[in-house]
Amino acid sequence: MNKLIVVPTTHIDVAWKEGAHRLGLACATSGGEITGDQLKMLLSRGERTLVRLDRDADIVGWGVVGVEQLPNFRVLYVYEMYAPHGHFESFFDELKTMAQAFGCLKIRCAAKPAQERLYRQRCGFAPVYQVLEVEL
Repeated sequence: MNKLIVVPTTHIDVAWKEGAHRLGLACATSGGEITGDQLKMLLSRGERTLVRLDRDADIVGWGVVGVEQLPNFRVLYVYEMYAPHGHFESFFDELKTMAQAFGCLKIRCAAKPAQERLYRQRCGFAPVYQVLEVEL
């Protein structure tokens, strides 16, 4: 049975020892936007929410989500995910239930091209817009 477990801010250090520190690898794909240590600080302060991906009695991954209130709707935003061979798509129904519990009408994430293809194929994501940048 797949379950998403919300980790309370009081237990971020425990979760880090249980494997959530691997989210630092997911942060590495952000292009320098955030480091694993900075992510841990945001989680500890309650600015983002840590979720554990459990399959039966095993931890198969970790994710970081947050609710964004946009002018026209609320969005559950998936910031980071670490679930190698964890079949993240099998947790998507749980994620939808979580989003609805938070009053969200949509789920969003940012992804590089390979991840984007997986999210489209396995979970039905569609592009909203593309974020571009230029370094100054």
